[in-house]
Amino acid sequence: MESTETTQQQIGPWTVQAVWAEAGPFPSEIHITATGDTGAAGCGITNSVLREVKLIHPNPPESASAMNAALDSLRTVRDYRSDGNNSVNDDYLKALAAAFVAMSKTSATEPVERMSYFLSDDVSAIENHLAKARELGFLE
Repeated sequence: MESTETTQQQIGPWTVQAVWAEAGPFPSEIHITATGDTGAAGCGITNSVLREVKLIHPNPPESASAMNAALDSLRTVRDYRSDGNNSVNDDYLKALAAAFVAMSKTSATEPVERMSYFLSDDVSAIENHLAKARELGFLE
């Protein structure tokens, strides 16, 4: 484990500690203990207490923000296509190149296949369009 961070919440007579590993979006450990001598431990943890537990990573992994950036870029490409204009113009190629770069920064393997899924285009069509973008200098 590279590094960990602990968050703490107070829910009624309970203290909730979550230990977050840097590598994942979910806590690796959760500890719920009774605070003080309130007798709460004898009653057990209720569903209402568990529903109040907030499992939000204090410093979200970089991969989550990279995927959000990639999805935003793919929305821009899809917007060019949704206008009814299916031509392969410079603006579309620039947006596609930016989406490819953003998708490449995520942990996704096969970024073109992932783009194909989100854009509902053939992998070969996206590859051809990226080759054209590369020829025009929009993609290195």
